[in-house]
Amino acid sequence: MGALRDGTFIKNEKYHVYRIRFYQKNKEWLLRLSQILFRYFGKMPRLLIDKRDNVWQLVIDSKKIFEYLQTTGEYPGNQRQWRIPKWIIQGGKETQKGYVKGFFDSEGGIPHFEKGAIKPKNAKIYFAQASKECLQDLKVILTELDFKTGMVSGPYYKKNYINPIFALRIHGIGEMVKFSRRIGSMHPEKIRRFEIASSLSETP
Repeated sequence: MGALRDGTFIKNEKYHVYRIRFYQKNKEWLLRLSQILFRYFGKMPRLLIDKRDNVWQLVIDSKKIFEYLQTTGEYPGNQRQWRIPKWIIQGGKETQKGYVKGFFDSEGGIPHFEKGAIKPKNAKIYFAQASKECLQDLKVILTELDFKTGMVSGPYYKKNYINPIFALRIHGIGEMVKFSRRIGSMHPEKIRRFEIASSLSETP
Protein backbone atom coordinates (compact mmCIF):
# COMPACT_ATOMS: atom_id res chain seq x y z
CA MET A 1 0.00 0.00 0.00
CA GLY A 2 2.86 2.38 0.75
CA ALA A 3 4.47 1.62 -2.61
CA LEU A 4 1.30 2.91 -4.28
CA ARG A 5 2.47 6.44 -3.44
CA ASP A 6 4.52 6.12 -6.64
CA GLY A 7 1.89 4.09 -8.46
CA THR A 8 -0.77 5.17 -10.89
CA PHE A 9 -4.40 4.12 -11.38
CA ILE A 10 -5.51 4.00 -15.02
CA LYS A 11 -9.20 3.49 -15.78
CA ASN A 12 -11.00 3.43 -19.11
CA GLU A 13 -14.44 1.86 -18.77
CA LYS A 14 -15.13 2.08 -22.50
CA TYR A 15 -12.25 -0.27 -23.27
CA HIS A 16 -12.49 -2.19 -19.98
CA VAL A 17 -9.07 -1.02 -18.81
CA TYR A 18 -8.43 -1.21 -15.06
CA ARG A 19 -4.68 -0.92 -14.57
CA ILE A 20 -2.26 -0.30 -11.70
CA ARG A 21 1.24 0.70 -12.69
CA PHE A 22 4.45 1.19 -10.70
CA TYR A 23 7.53 2.91 -12.15
CA GLN A 24 11.10 2.37 -10.97
CA LYS A 25 14.65 2.48 -12.29
CA ASN A 26 15.57 -0.48 -10.11
CA LYS A 27 14.29 -3.69 -11.69
CA GLU A 28 15.07 -5.87 -8.67
CA TRP A 29 12.85 -3.83 -6.36
CA LEU A 30 9.93 -4.21 -8.77
CA LEU A 31 10.52 -7.96 -8.91
CA ARG A 32 10.33 -8.10 -5.11
CA LEU A 33 7.15 -6.03 -5.18
CA SER A 34 5.66 -8.32 -7.82
CA GLN A 35 6.11 -11.30 -5.51
CA ILE A 36 4.19 -9.51 -2.74
CA LEU A 37 1.38 -8.62 -5.14
CA PHE A 38 1.23 -12.19 -6.40
CA ARG A 39 1.11 -13.52 -2.83
CA TYR A 40 -1.82 -11.26 -1.95
CA PHE A 41 -3.83 -11.37 -5.18
CA GLY A 42 -2.78 -14.58 -6.96
CA LYS A 43 -1.99 -12.67 -10.15
CA MET A 44 1.55 -12.08 -11.39
CA PRO A 45 2.11 -8.54 -12.69
CA ARG A 46 3.88 -7.85 -15.98
CA LEU A 47 7.34 -6.28 -15.94
CA LEU A 48 8.00 -3.99 -18.89
CA ILE A 49 10.65 -1.48 -19.90
CA ASP A 50 9.59 2.08 -20.71
CA LYS A 51 12.16 2.99 -23.37
CA ARG A 52 11.06 6.62 -23.52
CA ASP A 53 12.08 7.34 -19.92
CA ASN A 54 14.45 4.39 -19.50
CA VAL A 55 12.61 3.06 -16.45
CA TRP A 56 10.92 -0.22 -15.60
CA GLN A 57 7.21 -0.53 -15.00
CA LEU A 58 5.23 -3.15 -13.14
CA VAL A 59 1.69 -3.51 -14.48
CA ILE A 60 -1.40 -5.29 -13.18
CA ASP A 61 -4.59 -5.41 -15.28
CA SER A 62 -7.54 -6.42 -13.13
CA LYS A 63 -10.80 -4.68 -12.30
CA LYS A 64 -11.11 -6.57 -9.02
CA ILE A 65 -7.60 -5.68 -7.82
CA PHE A 66 -7.96 -2.12 -9.13
CA GLU A 67 -11.17 -1.51 -7.18
CA TYR A 68 -9.82 -3.19 -4.07
CA LEU A 69 -6.67 -1.04 -3.99
CA GLN A 70 -8.59 2.16 -4.71
CA THR A 71 -11.11 1.44 -1.96
CA THR A 72 -8.63 0.16 0.63
CA GLY A 73 -6.17 2.92 -0.22
CA GLU A 74 -8.94 5.55 0.10
CA TYR A 75 -7.77 6.99 -3.21
CA PRO A 76 -9.81 10.11 -4.11
CA GLY A 77 -8.92 10.06 -7.81
CA ASN A 78 -6.14 12.63 -7.58
CA GLN A 79 -2.59 12.24 -6.22
CA ARG A 80 -2.50 15.81 -4.92
CA GLN A 81 -5.53 15.15 -2.71
CA TRP A 82 -4.53 11.67 -1.60
CA ARG A 83 -3.89 11.35 2.11
CA ILE A 84 -2.72 8.31 4.03
CA PRO A 85 -5.64 5.92 4.69
CA LYS A 86 -7.20 6.42 8.10
CA TRP A 87 -6.92 2.72 8.96
CA ILE A 88 -3.14 2.98 8.63
CA ILE A 89 -2.88 6.16 10.70
CA GLN A 90 -5.02 4.55 13.41
CA GLY A 91 -3.49 1.09 13.00
CA GLY A 92 -0.89 -0.79 15.00
CA LYS A 93 2.83 -0.14 14.78
CA GLU A 94 3.56 -3.09 12.48
CA THR A 95 0.93 -1.85 10.02
CA GLN A 96 2.43 1.64 10.13
CA LYS A 97 5.98 0.33 9.72
CA GLY A 98 5.01 -1.71 6.68
CA TYR A 99 3.34 1.29 5.09
CA VAL A 100 6.30 3.57 5.79
CA LYS A 101 8.70 1.02 4.28
CA GLY A 102 6.73 0.85 1.04
CA PHE A 103 6.40 4.65 0.97
CA PHE A 104 10.14 5.09 1.52
CA ASP A 105 11.15 2.54 -1.10
CA SER A 106 8.96 4.16 -3.74
CA GLU A 107 9.08 7.88 -2.87
CA GLY A 108 11.86 8.24 -0.32
CA GLY A 109 15.49 9.18 -0.66
CA ILE A 110 18.78 8.53 1.09
CA PRO A 111 22.20 10.09 0.30
CA HIS A 112 24.53 8.30 -2.10
CA PHE A 113 27.00 7.23 0.55
CA GLU A 114 28.59 4.85 -1.94
CA LYS A 115 30.02 7.88 -3.76
CA GLY A 116 31.88 8.91 -0.60
CA ALA A 117 30.90 12.58 -0.69
CA ILE A 118 28.38 12.68 2.18
CA LYS A 119 29.48 13.58 5.68
CA PRO A 120 27.62 11.91 8.57
CA LYS A 121 26.48 15.27 9.93
CA ASN A 122 24.71 16.01 6.63
CA ALA A 123 22.90 12.67 6.49
CA LYS A 124 19.14 12.75 6.04
CA ILE A 125 16.23 10.71 4.76
CA TYR A 126 13.51 12.45 2.81
CA PHE A 127 10.06 11.69 1.50
CA ALA A 128 8.57 13.60 -1.44
CA GLN A 129 4.93 13.88 -2.49
CA ALA A 130 2.54 16.04 -4.45
CA SER A 131 0.22 16.01 -1.42
CA LYS A 132 1.36 18.19 1.48
CA GLU A 133 -1.38 16.73 3.67
CA CYS A 134 -0.12 13.20 3.00
CA LEU A 135 3.31 14.16 4.36
CA GLN A 136 1.70 15.77 7.39
CA ASP A 137 -0.04 12.43 8.02
CA LEU A 138 3.29 10.66 7.57
CA LYS A 139 4.91 12.99 10.09
CA VAL A 140 2.28 11.96 12.65
CA ILE A 141 3.03 8.28 12.02
CA LEU A 142 6.80 8.73 12.22
CA THR A 143 6.47 10.69 15.45
CA GLU A 144 4.36 7.89 16.94
CA LEU A 145 7.10 5.47 15.87
CA ASP A 146 9.62 7.61 17.81
CA PHE A 147 11.39 9.33 14.91
CA LYS A 148 12.37 12.99 14.93
CA THR A 149 11.35 14.75 11.74
CA GLY A 150 11.51 18.26 10.40
CA MET A 151 8.50 20.21 9.24
CA VAL A 152 6.88 19.49 5.89
CA SER A 153 8.60 21.87 3.50
CA GLY A 154 7.88 23.22 0.04
CA PRO A 155 6.48 23.80 -2.44
CA TYR A 156 9.33 22.83 -4.75
CA TYR A 157 9.16 22.83 -8.52
CA LYS A 158 10.98 20.30 -10.67
CA LYS A 159 12.26 21.34 -14.05
CA ASN A 160 9.60 20.97 -16.75
CA TYR A 161 6.91 20.15 -14.15
CA ILE A 162 3.93 22.44 -13.48
CA ASN A 163 2.70 20.97 -10.19
CA PRO A 164 4.74 21.41 -7.00
CA ILE A 165 5.99 18.74 -4.63
CA PHE A 166 6.58 18.84 -0.87
CA ALA A 167 9.17 17.12 1.31
CA LEU A 168 9.53 15.66 4.80
CA ARG A 169 12.99 14.96 6.19
CA ILE A 170 14.56 12.94 8.99
CA HIS A 171 17.93 14.47 9.88
CA GLY A 172 21.02 12.90 11.40
CA ILE A 173 22.85 9.66 10.86
CA GLY A 174 21.62 8.33 14.22
CA GLU A 175 17.99 8.68 13.15
CA MET A 176 18.89 7.21 9.77
CA VAL A 177 20.42 4.10 11.32
CA LYS A 178 17.41 3.79 13.65
CA PHE A 179 15.14 3.97 10.61
CA SER A 180 17.16 1.24 8.93
CA ARG A 181 16.84 -1.06 11.94
CA ARG A 182 13.20 -0.38 12.81
CA ILE A 183 11.67 0.17 9.36
CA GLY A 184 14.17 -1.11 6.84
CA SER A 185 13.89 -1.35 3.09
CA MET A 186 13.41 -3.84 0.25
CA HIS A 187 15.18 -1.59 -2.25
CA PRO A 188 18.66 -3.01 -3.05
CA GLU A 189 20.35 0.38 -3.52
CA LYS A 190 18.84 1.85 -0.36
CA ILE A 191 19.74 -1.24 1.66
CA ARG A 192 23.37 -0.80 0.59
CA ARG A 193 23.36 2.89 1.53
CA PHE A 194 21.90 2.07 4.94
CA GLU A 195 24.73 -0.43 5.45
CA ILE A 196 27.31 2.26 4.68
CA ALA A 197 25.52 4.74 6.95
CA SER A 198 25.59 2.19 9.80
CA SER A 199 29.32 1.72 9.36
CA LEU A 200 29.89 5.47 9.36
CA SER A 201 27.87 5.88 12.55
CA GLU A 202 30.16 3.39 14.27
CA THR A 203 33.32 5.20 13.17
CA PRO A 204 35.01 7.05 16.09
